[in-house]
Amino acid sequence: MYVDESGDAGREPGSTPVFVLAGLITPANRWNETEKRLIDMRRDLGAQYGLKPNDELRGSAILRSGPGNHARRVALIQSTLERLGKMPHMKILLTVVRKAKLPPETDVFRAGWSAHLGRFDGYLNTLNRGRAPETGIPGFIVSDDTHGGQLDKLVRGLRRERPVRITKGWWLWRKSEIENRPLKYVIEQPQRRDSKSSLLIQAADLCAYAVYQREKPHGAVLEQKANESFLKALGPNIDRIGGTDSDGVFVIENS
Repeated sequence: MYVDESGDAGREPGSTPVFVLAGLITPANRWNETEKRLIDMRRDLGAQYGLKPNDELRGSAILRSGPGNHARRVALIQSTLERLGKMPHMKILLTVVRKAKLPPETDVFRAGWSAHLGRFDGYLNTLNRGRAPETGIPGFIVSDDTHGGQLDKLVRGLRRERPVRITKGWWLWRKSEIENRPLKYVIEQPQRRDSKSSLLIQAADLCAYAVYQREKPHGAVLEQKANESFLKALGPNIDRIGGTDSDGVFVIENS
């Protein structure tokens, strides 16, 4: 799973109101095919919209200084998301932490990444149903080179302890309790890549940007009503494991 973020994990004044994580999942045996599809997509977008060879497919960079006016830049992002939403052998995980109602002591980075990694582990668990342990499919993370040491430490800890609130029972007998569900299928420490050299990281950035624009849209995005259409474009490939809202985003906002 290739992961990138949008927004920041800070709680101080001036921090972003949300922290977003987006992950693109592709099977290892389809990696070459996926990479080729992304290269072809990048080439097509360059020809259609005038992207330069060294321009990254990152949402904020495109909107700030991409080719043409704001409407054309929004159309470029929309077109890219539509291609990603229909790309074979790809699944997209989207997670957002809304900070406004969180207790002051909540670690936004930990809350977001713990949930996102847990959802990826759940996705792998689904793939492994019916398989013998020795034939199970593991997964690993490739992320933008931003929170290296902090993320490594978190992943090591989550392999031992990952508290998850579980609701059990029916109606009047429903109750909530905390269970330890450590990561089971996520192997290795996250591998870090500079986004400039990875189209998959850039694509993950665009997916995270789509969520951020729903939560806090840029004026140009609002003008084109793309705050509603960005996530719809990704819809076919969004995986809803773990419980999501109607757009396929897992929301953390009051715990």
